[in-house]
Amino acid sequence: MASYFYCSFMPTLLCAFFVIQTLGFSHTKALTNVSCIGAEREALLKFKQDLTDPSRRLGSWTTEGCCEWEGVKCSKKTGHVSKLDLRNPCDDIESAASEYLDLSFNDFVTHKTRMFLTSLHKLEYLNLSFAGHGHISNQLSNLSSLRYLDLSGWNWWEPSLRTENLQSLSTFSNLKYLDLSYTSLINPKEWLSLVSMLSSLEFLLLMGCDLEDASASLPINFTSLIFLDLSQNSMNSSIPPWFQNFSKLEHLDVSDNDLQGIFPTIILENSQRLKFLDVSSNRMEGELLKNSSIFCNLQVLKLSSNKFSGRIFDTKDGALNCGRSNLKIVDVYNNNFSGHLPNQFGNFKDLQFLDFSQNSISGPILDAVGQLLSLRMLNLSFNKLSRNIPESIGQISNLELDGIVNQLHFAKLTNLTVLKIYSNGLVINVTASWVPPFQIQEILMSSCKVGPEFPNWLRTQKKVSVLDMSNASISDEVPKWLSNVLSSIEQLDFSGNMLKGDISRIIGKEMPLLTQVSLSRNNLSGKIPNSLCMSDELSLLDLSKNRLFGRLPRCWKKSQALLEWISLGENKLNGQIPKSLCHLEQLKILGLHGNGLDGVLPKCLLKLDLVILDLSGNQFTGRIPLFGNPRSFEIIDLGRNYFTNDIPLQLCHFANLQYLSLSHNNLSGGIPHCFNNFSRMWANSTLYFSSMGGISIEFTSTLPYLFSIDLSSNGLDGQIPEGLTWLARLQNLNLSQNKLIGKIPSDIGNLNYLESLDLSNNKLSDEIPPSISNLHFLSHLDLSNNNLSGPIPLGNQLSTLNDQSIYGGNNGLCGPPLLKVCPHDELNHTGKQDYHNSSKDESYEGDSIHMWFYSGSGVGFLVTFMGFYGILHSKKSWRISYFQLVDTIIRKLSIVGMITIFWFKRAFQIQ
Repeated sequence: MASYFYCSFMPTLLCAFFVIQTLGFSHTKALTNVSCIGAEREALLKFKQDLTDPSRRLGSWTTEGCCEWEGVKCSKKTGHVSKLDLRNPCDDIESAASEYLDLSFNDFVTHKTRMFLTSLHKLEYLNLSFAGHGHISNQLSNLSSLRYLDLSGWNWWEPSLRTENLQSLSTFSNLKYLDLSYTSLINPKEWLSLVSMLSSLEFLLLMGCDLEDASASLPINFTSLIFLDLSQNSMNSSIPPWFQNFSKLEHLDVSDNDLQGIFPTIILENSQRLKFLDVSSNRMEGELLKNSSIFCNLQVLKLSSNKFSGRIFDTKDGALNCGRSNLKIVDVYNNNFSGHLPNQFGNFKDLQFLDFSQNSISGPILDAVGQLLSLRMLNLSFNKLSRNIPESIGQISNLELDGIVNQLHFAKLTNLTVLKIYSNGLVINVTASWVPPFQIQEILMSSCKVGPEFPNWLRTQKKVSVLDMSNASISDEVPKWLSNVLSSIEQLDFSGNMLKGDISRIIGKEMPLLTQVSLSRNNLSGKIPNSLCMSDELSLLDLSKNRLFGRLPRCWKKSQALLEWISLGENKLNGQIPKSLCHLEQLKILGLHGNGLDGVLPKCLLKLDLVILDLSGNQFTGRIPLFGNPRSFEIIDLGRNYFTNDIPLQLCHFANLQYLSLSHNNLSGGIPHCFNNFSRMWANSTLYFSSMGGISIEFTSTLPYLFSIDLSSNGLDGQIPEGLTWLARLQNLNLSQNKLIGKIPSDIGNLNYLESLDLSNNKLSDEIPPSISNLHFLSHLDLSNNNLSGPIPLGNQLSTLNDQSIYGGNNGLCGPPLLKVCPHDELNHTGKQDYHNSSKDESYEGDSIHMWFYSGSGVGFLVTFMGFYGILHSKKSWRISYFQLVDTIIRKLSIVGMITIFWFKRAFQIQ
């Protein structure tokens, strides 16, 4: 890492430089062998006294000849210091400017610094890139001689400098180079008109400046521009007409914006010098590649992730007007291009990178592709191309294709060092006796059909450092010679095959350079080799889902400081966890699930900063030990073991915990009331899951729920803590098969995302809270075998959970879906019948007209009623919709009305 200057009194530097400039450039006679001008030497030494220089970059500032000091340049004509370059040595940028000040990659832009900068009237080159924070003073406008100005920052989320007012730029009439990338512009809307006033400007970089306006109405003149970068802004308009004025432009980058509409090809026609065009990651449309003649001078063309359509490089006569294209990079990934590949591939002799993937291109892969002798990368995947790959394509060193590859495709690749041919449909068809013409270093063949036999041609390779044949359909015995081929291996991945034999044939020998190894989902046997303890560079070890047996290695050591991931689950390992595993201080993920490991967990293990710990499905005993760093754990699974005693209260400090399983153990005591401290599961928490290069996402892809608490099948007693209802992001809550008593928390409906709730086989009592009907995502519910009583709540998602077994074993429950009618409803039903009979007697005493009216109404109602009943009986969807509507009406009607509708519903109860 480059060292940095830290200035305790930065204005001293500027005083020194000011003295150097103003002491009098009166010497006109050419000087030779000038050692230094005394006054300037003293000014530089005074500046040095106020600097902290830990890397001793100014160690040469002791001799008499200051013109020979590091970072100091003197004029050969006058002998005066003309250039002071204190740039941190990240890289080197040369400048022809005679008055030069480079303070980039430092951290000393203070208020006093900016005041003194304004005094350097003759300064032509000023580089303050990555040089601290703060505002850039308007007084920089005094530097009227500037030709090069770089105020760029690090990135869009941490801008280094802020410009108070862009008006100061208008005075830089001589400015040719301006870089304000990632600089926070306080008033970005005025940027366009002000920058266009710089008539001499040739290079303009405004990357990541939050520019939203590229107004088409302003009279803009950028005829002098050679280089323009407006990428990573927020421009959400069409491309304005003033883009057509770039007669001298060679480089145009407007990528990562929100530009829309049809891309005007007149820009390319008017910009005959254009060599670089990047409009990727916008919403541009049109048939931009319809005619390849407009790309004669272009070297880099990037159109990826837009909505461009039409045919690709289609000319009427099959030839370019310019005879030969200069294109080296073509990236049109993720668009809507269609048609066949162009016939005139022979015109693109300089092409090195070609990505047509994720389009709708059809037809054959032409033999002409093999004529692209400069091509190093070709990606035609996710199109509609034929799987017949021409043999001429063997000139290409990197392939991403669908089809069949045989040894003729590799016949001329004598200098091949990287082989990258991964695809779900690619078939590798070579003979067992084939000897490749190359010595490969990196082999990336994931998801290709390499097997079923083990590739014998690997035996000839002596320099392999990266080998990825994951999911390669190999179901063969591991050859004995393989460990010799892998002696210098760094990354190894054979996961997802059906490899057989002893694992020592793969990693039996010491592999000092090994960083990552994944052999999961195979059929390997044997003991885990101790040679893995000798790999100090190892960061990932995944041997899960095999038939490995024996004890875990006991030779882990502190020198393996990079090891973050160990997954050995679903094997046949036994014995205890060795204490030497605690030496792996950077370990983040430990998966030992589904083995036969036993004993007591070493206390030191849980002092590591683990993120994921899965020890489920083993035979561990004793208490759950106290965990270490409460901020690290996100997933803990200790289920299906023999742990005893209470749940440790220290778990409550794990604010980032989002998956906890202690199920199927012998735990006792109550559920800690402080589980509501799991703030990652709160409603207002930020959805986040840590990932180490995507590894943890793969690990957790097999978890049924991302937010879950499972304490089932233990001996827990006491009440369910009300605080659990704070965890609104919970998807699964399983407290079944314990000895819990008391009520179900009344606010259980606050668990808005709950998909599965299992409280069965406890001793819970009282009524089911009505709020349970608010669980709109609930797909699994089990409240059986408790002491619950009262009516079952109705409505919403509960109406789809009509299995009576959900509520079985609770003799006090009543109401749908149970056949048992609640006592209160029976009483109301009887009262309803008495009321109906008395009304009928009174009707006979009334007028005969009324008798006729009610009789007719009764017949009509009966016919309508029976017809409606028939529909409800035959169409389940109608029944569900009807009773959901009735549920809504129930909540709004009076008590008498509610009783009437309830009995009406019982007559047509959903089966």
